[in-house]
Amino acid sequence: MSASVILLIVLTVVVAALAIYRYAVARNEDNFLHMADSAGQQISGQLKTEHTLSQIDRVGMGLTVATALYGIGLLAFFLYNEFVQRGRF
Repeated sequence: MSASVILLIVLTVVVAALAIYRYAVARNEDNFLHMADSAGQQISGQLKTEHTLSQIDRVGMGLTVATALYGIGLLAFFLYNEFVQRGRF
């Protein structure tokens, strides 16, 4: 197995781990609007969770796109090499 395929597998595992981490963070999310929170603890907790989720989403989307593009490029490279070796190009 070549290093490029191993890198694709590692990237895919990282994306999956990030998705599991996001799920774990979102499970504790409070979806209710707390307007009468006098101490502000619930509101600040919601803001912290929202900030964490938005950071995870931003990194996750970028990493997912990078992994997909790398996988498509790797597939194209392997297909091109196969066609060249068989003399079809």
